[in-house]
Amino acid sequence: MPSQNHNANLAGDLFFAAYFGPSMNPTLREPELMEIRPYGNRPFRIGDVTFFLPPETDQPIVHRIVSLTPEGIVTLGDNNNCNDPFFLRPEHIKGQVVAAWRGQKRRKIAGGLMGRATSRWLRCRRILDHGASPLLHPLYQSLSHWGGIAWLLPASCRPRVIAFHFQGRDQFQLLLGRRVIGRYDEKKQQWQIQRPFHLIVDGKALPRRQDRDRLNRQIFADRQRKISPLLARGTGYGLTLADGTQWSIIAGDEEAQTVVSQLGGVMQLTEAPHAAVPSVQDRLCKMIVEVEAQSSVAECYVPPVQENGSSVHCIVSPNAKLDSPPANMMRLSLVIAREAQSRGGALIHGALAERDGAGVILTAPGGTGKTTASNRFPPPWRSLCDDTTLVVKDEKGNYWAHPWPTWSRFLDGGPGGTWDIQRAIPLKGIFLLSQATEDRAERVGPGHAVSLLVEAVRQASMFMPLGLFKEEIRALNLERFNNLCALARMIPAHVLHISLTGNFWEEIDKAMKEQDLLCKSRRSPLN
Repeated sequence: MPSQNHNANLAGDLFFAAYFGPSMNPTLREPELMEIRPYGNRPFRIGDVTFFLPPETDQPIVHRIVSLTPEGIVTLGDNNNCNDPFFLRPEHIKGQVVAAWRGQKRRKIAGGLMGRATSRWLRCRRILDHGASPLLHPLYQSLSHWGGIAWLLPASCRPRVIAFHFQGRDQFQLLLGRRVIGRYDEKKQQWQIQRPFHLIVDGKALPRRQDRDRLNRQIFADRQRKISPLLARGTGYGLTLADGTQWSIIAGDEEAQTVVSQLGGVMQLTEAPHAAVPSVQDRLCKMIVEVEAQSSVAECYVPPVQENGSSVHCIVSPNAKLDSPPANMMRLSLVIAREAQSRGGALIHGALAERDGAGVILTAPGGTGKTTASNRFPPPWRSLCDDTTLVVKDEKGNYWAHPWPTWSRFLDGGPGGTWDIQRAIPLKGIFLLSQATEDRAERVGPGHAVSLLVEAVRQASMFMPLGLFKEEIRALNLERFNNLCALARMIPAHVLHISLTGNFWEEIDKAMKEQDLLCKSRRSPLN
């Protein structure tokens, strides 16, 4: 039974938790943020969606109440067919899910009579679906056995097989466009293809394990032959982040040198003649970049650092529209951001500004005015970037902010630019912008801050999940949510109501001074 994230954040009477898993689809879908209200003296109702700790476990679950019996409370997931195999007591239930957040959009979750009606409708829909399936199954099986109808599709629209290396394993996937429609099951040694894509796929013609092993041996042998001479030259760029991670970004072929040089110039990195030489630093990461114009072999769009924590291999294409020069640079930058996330950091869609050695992030959806606001800062404020900020966490638990490039400035002949991304600033505040007629800063609790930051991080990291399995995407989202929970507990967050002409930075100054006074009062000894 899928469980939900238990790293909830208290905010007054309400608290928030991230939803993961399919058991409450379509009522809840990951990675939505749930708004949960404790029952207090309110009665439990059939139809309520509840957040509870089942007996004999500490893993929270979110399911709907379907029955109140003398033995206890019975629950069921909206996407499940059978009731949960336990009875709940009132002390097991921590609250009712009253709303779901996706960014700044709040959606109410029905409970009581409306919740019962929703549950019955979803159950009827499942019954109708199961009833229609036997009627269509013979036809579907016949068409699939016939060998598929892929020949009806243009060659450019047919499914294609990609092989890639992930977490020490060589794997096969079947793609239709950029959608994964099938995977090779290593244990069963057969292809698992989603319905109804059997109709356009000839499963007999897909490569099997022996084909994959032979193909991958050849591919990686060819790579090694190409890469070794270039690595021996040691051409590349060095990058150091405030969390202690040191990167060596190395060109793995002649064409990749252009991509790596472009990235080094945009990020103001220093060319490191011996970037490929191993280091005794335990946080040294090597990024090896290759360009392949014509290849059926691809890796995850944002591949992770290998399990030994030392290297990551990125393949980019000069031809595909998605892999244009700015997209290639963005892709390589996301590899760095993904590794920072694994160490407690986050890539946030927000501008970064500095005053007196302290940094603040202004975050908001596109079009709200981040760039305009960052350009309005007067001295002694300094705007370091206007679109995206990388937040990292050092070994002492302190948060640092690195300015990050605005990749949209390179599209359609844009002005481009450079950013000193190695300039790390201690992060002291996060301000969530809201357009208003007058300027005002309003402090918000950790739970509210997380509900708003989830969307800001998703927008900055939207390409990270491409090519991953569902379980891996779920783990990536859960890691991101846990990082934001920790960040919101440490760094004060405010909603900054901002006008077009007011001195909003004065409200930021005032909020930061109030925070400093509060921190000093907490540290001072009792009289």
